Amino acid sequence: MAVDLTSLEAKIGAKAVVAASSEMDRYVHDLMDTSGSVPMAVLRPASTSEVSSAVRWCRQNNLAIVPQGGLTGLCGAAVPVGSRDAAILSLDRMKAIRNVDPMDNTITVDAGVVLADVQAAAERAGRYFPLSHGAQGSSLIGGNVSTNCGGNNAVRYGTARDQVLGLEVVLPDGTIWNGLRRLRKNTAGYDLKQLFIGAEGTLGVVTGVVLKLRPYPHSRATAMVAVPSPEAALTLLRDLETHVGETIAAFELLSDKTVSFALKIENARYPLGSTHPWSVLIEVETPMRDANLKDALEAGLAAGMERGCVVDAVVAQSETQRNAFWFLRESVATYFIEDRSSLKSDTAVPVSNVPDFIANTDAALTASLPGVHNAAFGHLGDGNIHFNVVRPDGMDAAQFRSHRKDLSKVIEAEALKLDGTIAAEHGVGRLKRDSFLNAAEPSERALMGMLKSAIDPDNAMNPGAILHPDDR
Repeated sequence: MAVDLTSLEAKIGAKAVVAASSEMDRYVHDLMDTSGSVPMAVLRPASTSEVSSAVRWCRQNNLAIVPQGGLTGLCGAAVPVGSRDAAILSLDRMKAIRNVDPMDNTITVDAGVVLADVQAAAERAGRYFPLSHGAQGSSLIGGNVSTNCGGNNAVRYGTARDQVLGLEVVLPDGTIWNGLRRLRKNTAGYDLKQLFIGAEGTLGVVTGVVLKLRPYPHSRATAMVAVPSPEAALTLLRDLETHVGETIAAFELLSDKTVSFALKIENARYPLGSTHPWSVLIEVETPMRDANLKDALEAGLAAGMERGCVVDAVVAQSETQRNAFWFLRESVATYFIEDRSSLKSDTAVPVSNVPDFIANTDAALTASLPGVHNAAFGHLGDGNIHFNVVRPDGMDAAQFRSHRKDLSKVIEAEALKLDGTIAAEHGVGRLKRDSFLNAAEPSERALMGMLKSAIDPDNAMNPGAILHPDDR
């Protein structure tokens, strides 16, 4: 279908409309190599009013709209898929930091602001924005909110949902809903912002966000700890709380197989000499300037060693050492992104069920495809364990890709058996849609379908993400 772009260019500017195939190419490929269809155009509005104009134009031309942030998602939600004519609506030109208010402890930003830039703006004001993950240098805050992403310190600060006070959203008919409230308390009616957090652009386009800020954590301590088992790691987590209270911001579990993959990344180093079957990266932090967290953490680790929960440990003595610990952790994600054939997963179970989940899933994967390399790692503190899988030695990438769907089902089934979820922090998108809908309670599925039909009756907003196109 041919569309006349001139009327839209008159409203949002010619540089905001990309229609040449060569220029659109970078917008249709995500980290998961999702097979996206070519859009009619890529729209790059620079303001909320321009987003509204773009959405109205798409509706008038019967085009589906695929909102897009930094293209760092892992579920295929940000590129058009299928035969329906669509436009990509990129937020990458919406870069304004609208307001920083240390007295309110808030920052208000456009949806296209990079997460790391939000963190930096908060720090310049003497405040702290805690949302943090491996893609923070390129992911956009609108995408973080729209997927309800988690990250490394959700154990203390929660997911993206817990950082949001207010939203501005362009609805499917182009109406602008201004919900940019900075209120900490508000019981006046439905909390509408919650509908759009985690909706992955299926109900509207997030254009602005009011985020919570916190006092800057002036005191921090970081350790890499060898533990004999996931059970021991969980015991250590709970015992440490008696030494450092609720200052535990990160508690990252790494299997030896996971570490071996991370060490393939240049400059990654394991700080405990020879690797151990299991390791934990622990970080504690507090705004209290005179808090001696290092001593408290060391005391907790010493107690863990006496109890048999700790085999070895090293506490970072400098910011350089701390960064090296975190570089090793982030090298895990880097390896699995670079290995295009590997299977990525994003499951969570109740924290107490993590040891059983790891043991059961490892056995089930090996039974399903002997020789696979299973890498269990992730956020033990909130139960979000990524079970990533690398092909058996000698198997080529194409052959392994043919097994990935069945292996994903194995991982998801084990999580569900233990009251877990198949999508903990990356979202559902299109890649996990069938798994999600099969696992969802009938009432959940019906409620989501009713919401979608009520807010987006034309099914124009990111069709096929989360829900089937006909699930309305």
